[in-house]
Amino acid sequence: MTDPWIIRRMEEEEVAMVVSWADREGWNPGIHDGVALISGNREGVLVAEEEDQVVGMLSASWLPSQSANLGLYLVRPDCRGRGVGRALRKHVEKKVSGCSVNINCPEYLEPIFLRKGFAPLYTVVRCRGDAGGVLSADPFLIPLTDVPFQRLVDFDATFFSVKREAFLASWITRPGVIALGVLQDGHLAGYGVLRQACDGFRVGPLYAIHPSHAYRLYNALKAYGGQGPVYIDVPLANSHAETFMETFELTPGERWISLYKGDPPARPMSGLYGVTALELG
Repeated sequence: MTDPWIIRRMEEEEVAMVVSWADREGWNPGIHDGVALISGNREGVLVAEEEDQVVGMLSASWLPSQSANLGLYLVRPDCRGRGVGRALRKHVEKKVSGCSVNINCPEYLEPIFLRKGFAPLYTVVRCRGDAGGVLSADPFLIPLTDVPFQRLVDFDATFFSVKREAFLASWITRPGVIALGVLQDGHLAGYGVLRQACDGFRVGPLYAIHPSHAYRLYNALKAYGGQGPVYIDVPLANSHAETFMETFELTPGERWISLYKGDPPARPMSGLYGVTALELG
């Protein structure tokens, strides 16, 4: 029997749907996250369509190191249990055959992916904190757009394992984004991005080579958050995570699991204080 849906790439006019579906799931996405998602990855953001209606979606970012990130694995609630998700996954699995694959999921879905051959890498806790504070002058904190772009790309790849030029170009320049870098001896030593979300603001990524850099960046970013609240997804594999959360009185919430099939990425977890966006892979 032929499946009743067509799997195709997502069109630009459907990008707002990404935000609305993710918000409906309680993921509180950035309101412009969909724009960055399709930047440089038009063929990897897929939808399942039935009778001219989108019933499911899945994004797959193919990376130059023979690896892929999966995200936004969603099926419309009234269409669940019919095999839509399975059809999307099988379609993508053919494209990523031979690649190592990373996916993030809420903790309660972990058993499903373990049965599919994935192994857990680390746990991420979604934290909620207050915005505001005094924005003190700091000559070592600069707008990220003042950093030579290739330097940013190279620094980001230290933590993300591969270079993602097209994504970063969009991620740090979208409307309402505050993107800051911190310098040490004239070199980029950390960076963080604050973006408006459906509820308050989200910080991600937050990368730093030393805890003091992470603290300075987060202090500044939350000051731009106005009334807040501010959310950040903190990997517990970072040995500084608990101290960071306690210092800023962050309230832990839902836990997500980062899973991998194939060779896991080599990432310096001690410098990863906030992941970019769990739901985007």
